[in-house]
Amino acid sequence: MTEESWKPRELEILQLLAQGLTNNEIAARLHLSQETVRWYNKQIFGKLGAANRTQAVQRASEQNILKGGGLSQSKGQERGAAGEVRYVSNDGIHLAYRIIGDGPVDLLFIHGFLSNMEIAFEEAEYANFFEALGKFARVILFDKRGMGLSDRVGGAPSLEDTMSDALCVLDAADSTRTFVMGTSEGGAASVLLASTHPERVRGLIIYSSTPKLVKTDGEPEWADDEATFEGSLERIREQWGGPWAIQNFCPSRAQSEPFRAWWAKVLRSSTSPSEASAVLRVLREIDIRPLLPQVHTRTLALHKVHDRIVDVGAGRYFAAHMPNVKYVELPGADHFFFIESRQIVEEIAKFVQEDPNALSDTWIGITLYVNLPEIQRKEKALRVEMKEGRAKSMFFAQDEAVAVFDSPSRAIQCALKLREIVRDDAFRVSLHVGECDLESGKPAPSVVDVARRAAKAIPPGKAVLTQTLRDILAGSGVVFDLRQIHVDEKKPDAISLYTLT
Repeated sequence: MTEESWKPRELEILQLLAQGLTNNEIAARLHLSQETVRWYNKQIFGKLGAANRTQAVQRASEQNILKGGGLSQSKGQERGAAGEVRYVSNDGIHLAYRIIGDGPVDLLFIHGFLSNMEIAFEEAEYANFFEALGKFARVILFDKRGMGLSDRVGGAPSLEDTMSDALCVLDAADSTRTFVMGTSEGGAASVLLASTHPERVRGLIIYSSTPKLVKTDGEPEWADDEATFEGSLERIREQWGGPWAIQNFCPSRAQSEPFRAWWAKVLRSSTSPSEASAVLRVLREIDIRPLLPQVHTRTLALHKVHDRIVDVGAGRYFAAHMPNVKYVELPGADHFFFIESRQIVEEIAKFVQEDPNALSDTWIGITLYVNLPEIQRKEKALRVEMKEGRAKSMFFAQDEAVAVFDSPSRAIQCALKLREIVRDDAFRVSLHVGECDLESGKPAPSVVDVARRAAKAIPPGKAVLTQTLRDILAGSGVVFDLRQIHVDEKKPDAISLYTLT
């Protein structure tokens, strides 16, 4: 047992066990539920290799733990206890993060498109929400790049940026496995983080989130139409600095002057009106609906039935299309997660405490497909370039090669470099995103089939990506030809392609 293995709450409960207190007495003393105390006991027994509390106390005494001589707080514990703002650099972008609470599991919290970790905690209900979570979890918060206390950067972050930043923050917080919770627009990034890195994620929680923000050709019916979306952008330009859209974000507090003043301050301290508009324009292009049936991560989806920002139909869509989801509709119209949050906290507590701690056997990867006659002549060069691009796995057979990546941008850069290296008129390359086997790294046959059909549909020498991949690349800076290539347009499994420039 290493020094860093213990958390302050575990030591506190261990001391009370040694004093002979029952679970009920410990729960009352620490203001925890009895279920949470039993959960802590299980963690403590596991660390000590004990079968019961008597054995646990004996072994803790033998290791000098109860006297405090055998343990010191880790870096993460010190941060968790104080909750102060810290910074970590992700390739030169400084990200602000903080840790609240010291529960036995980690919970990464990803906000929507606005946050400022300092100003937000000036509101008591906001602070109380995270204090409640911190009783059963170590909650890790961060401001996205360009937002709040993090570095302001030109342009809005892409989903890939947010996932990369989240992993960087988890590393800084010494978190190897975590629950991930995304609210509002943070839901899409949370879904992708959980499904592309299942080895780091124990479970997924999404609150009042949407897989698609704005309708395309009138679909889906629960998303905003273009006129409504553009109206929101216009009101940002006109009203930023005041309590913008408070009547929709939080109708139950919309007439409270202190709350209105707090919300206006959060807006001003989070970002500028032009940057807020830029973030929303990127979010408008994102659509993760095709991926949801392939996301096997254990999921809790929460949505207030009269939410005025994200229609409850979005929550019901998650419920209908994700294979391992528990869906809970809540009363109320407030979009904010921290208003009337008792039931929200209770559902989250139950979800993390019932955690089977089992890995999904699949993950969502970016598949790069190459078609080239007599590919064995170029196999060595292809393997070198794929390895340089940090492909997770590679497979060669006859005239085909497949590589799988956990980064869309690296997969695309690899495809373009392969095109430069091979310089063969018969060379075709396509990119798609979808389910892969966790153990072997192989994409599902249906994923390879789409990539194969895409490659066959394009002229030799071209590189294309599918609509599904394109829809999660908004804000990434990847340049592609806006003229779509439709494959089998009249069939149910039609695909649309975009050529890379």
